[in-house]
Amino acid sequence: MLPEDYQRAKAIFAELAVASESVRAARLQELSQRSPDVAREVRTLLEYHTAQSLVAPQSAPKIRTRSTLNTTYQTSAHSWLLGFLKLLTLALPFVLLAWLVGAWAHNSIYQSLQETTSTRLSDTVEARARELSQWEQQRLEDAIEVGEQEDVRATVEKLLKLSESFQAEDPRLVAGLTSSGLARNLAEQLHRHMQAPVKFAVWDRRMITIADWNQDEQPEVLGAYVTPAGAAMLAPVLNNNARLYLPRLGKAVSQNYKIETAAPILSIYVPIRSDSGSVVAVLMLRDYGLEDQYFELLGKWSSGPASETYLVNQRGAMISPSRYAERLESMGLATDGLGSRKAPLLRDPGVNLLEGETPSKSVAAWPATLLAREVTAGNSGVYVDGYRNYVGERVVGAWRWLPDHEIGIAVEEPYHAAYSILAISGWSMFGLSTIFTLAIIGLSLATSLGRLPRRRLRDLSEVGPYQVQELLGEGGMGRVYLAEHALLCRQSAIKVLTKGATDLSILSRFEREVQLASQLTHPNTIAIYDFGRNNDGVFYYAMEYINGAHLGQLIEYAGPIAPGRCIYILQQLCRALQEAHQAGVVHRDIKPQNIMVCNRGGEPDFVKLFDYGLVKAFAPGVSHNTSQTKIVVGTPRFMAPERLDSPWLADPRVDIYSVGALAYYLLTGKLPPLVTFGSQTENEQPGVETLDLPAGVVEFGGILSVCLSVEPAMRPSSMASLMRELDELAEKFPWTREDSVEWWGKHEGRLLNLVQSKRKKLNNRQDSPRV
Repeated sequence: MLPEDYQRAKAIFAELAVASESVRAARLQELSQRSPDVAREVRTLLEYHTAQSLVAPQSAPKIRTRSTLNTTYQTSAHSWLLGFLKLLTLALPFVLLAWLVGAWAHNSIYQSLQETTSTRLSDTVEARARELSQWEQQRLEDAIEVGEQEDVRATVEKLLKLSESFQAEDPRLVAGLTSSGLARNLAEQLHRHMQAPVKFAVWDRRMITIADWNQDEQPEVLGAYVTPAGAAMLAPVLNNNARLYLPRLGKAVSQNYKIETAAPILSIYVPIRSDSGSVVAVLMLRDYGLEDQYFELLGKWSSGPASETYLVNQRGAMISPSRYAERLESMGLATDGLGSRKAPLLRDPGVNLLEGETPSKSVAAWPATLLAREVTAGNSGVYVDGYRNYVGERVVGAWRWLPDHEIGIAVEEPYHAAYSILAISGWSMFGLSTIFTLAIIGLSLATSLGRLPRRRLRDLSEVGPYQVQELLGEGGMGRVYLAEHALLCRQSAIKVLTKGATDLSILSRFEREVQLASQLTHPNTIAIYDFGRNNDGVFYYAMEYINGAHLGQLIEYAGPIAPGRCIYILQQLCRALQEAHQAGVVHRDIKPQNIMVCNRGGEPDFVKLFDYGLVKAFAPGVSHNTSQTKIVVGTPRFMAPERLDSPWLADPRVDIYSVGALAYYLLTGKLPPLVTFGSQTENEQPGVETLDLPAGVVEFGGILSVCLSVEPAMRPSSMASLMRELDELAEKFPWTREDSVEWWGKHEGRLLNLVQSKRKKLNNRQDSPRV
């Protein structure tokens, strides 16, 4: 029936409740012919109710009236405030002059220090690059000289002659190379020339391995082609250009070559020339103290008391030792940092780890540092305004990209060390100005307060036309009270802005929440009654009060709910969100605490969605009053993973992800799994952990997997599509209104008692309601 039919049935019931049996029977007979549904409803009311109760057997409510009260102070504060402002105005020119002089001097010193610091850091990183180049050139000259030794060339020529008649991976080639003993001869010759054991390998122009220092233990390396990555390393050497490859996250040269150690590898590749001068082979040299010389150079760079020089690869990973290695290792945040596949990425923890601060996010959610972003983009530059480094310390830095090695050299030093003089000069310049200003303000305030008569600020028990009764909860921007309209005597929930009341962005968000939510009319969306500002300047809005429990309290009371009931609740939620999406807005904060379930007007398990504080407009023509922000707000367990990287995202599929997370919570009683954001290896993809579903709800695995997909494109395209999925599941897990009636009949009292006990605890921690 329509709502007006229910109202009509109640009116007829009130008339027939006091009529005689004959009149009642005749009227019902006539009504049955014209409107059978209304007649059936009237008969039900006559059977179960009396003239004193139309809906439930309860005592008639008291009719309450009261005069309209105005929330004001008992005495005005204007007089003392006016006197204070007058005194402060007289001294204001002197205060402004002192601060302007101090600000000008401070800014001049700061600009001078910026220029000096920028030049110094740029010169340092250029000097480090030259030192590395000179060191590299010397190592190459030494290696080239060894490759030109007659005995080395002769041995390589024998290896080439032995292999030239065979194809790659021919067993005869491998057998011949192994049995020839030429590799052992070459090892002895290199040992003699380098005066240290040498690891080596030789490739012919076909890029086939014809000798290796480890071929006795790993004969499969012989006769094999190099990998594409190895071919890229050998190609310039075959063109008569010796190359030195620094430790970095790379792949092995040979297809069959395996590196079992995590130690850094530094290799030199030199050409072997024939008597005519043409390149006939490539000789690789490794070890013989080469890495020790390399890290000795790096150690000299970071030997200063404050600055740190390190190398960064294209992935933004540090590939040289960190000066904070021991401290980071004690925190479980660092590995060797010497170029292995486990080299730590340069990420900003958001807090200073050196001062014992604790990050609010997991390591995987930390963003790359400014320096890492620039280096991975292949840029060179300097930044002296200050940024956080990989331990969260504020630093200044310079970097240079070395394209030949595909790495960057970075130099950083603490911001406070670079601008230590600024702190001293700042105190000397602003100290007197501050003391002078505080003295003027204090004198003016003391004089004004001396004239202020004694008075008491009355506790605020009213917000606009609403009488505050008790505190219901607290949120990110304020408090929510149970209140009653002074004239209508209607209970309402009043949200009062108490945090950041002077912050324009917070006021704008608060206003936007009201305006967008008030335009939504779906029955499962909370209704907005009023919006305003009371005499004390406090912003508030009034919405309908729901006498029920949010889904978090429902799960706390009852544990995981039946699959069919879960679908029943989610269908209502999806219908409310569908209206919002069609209106061009996304909620972005779907979580159990923002969804009420109640026995409302005889409709059990009735859902109400509220708290549009994070709602975001996305459709053309919808107002975008607030600017984009990079501050991630929301509830991580129920938040779509793409919002970690793009907090301002307003795609309807972020709500679909949250609905999936909510479904998991309702079915299991457990919080949804955290998203693994960012990969630890090159092949690992981000995603949720494996879902652990109870045996009775494994059929939900399909819909949960698509809703909780890390890739938005894999999720249902709209709420309508998601509701079709839920309708199909509902056939397997039926749940009717009668099931909800039975549950609420058994549990409503105890559930509401749980909610009320939590309210009492909350109110006991607060003073009497005040704003």
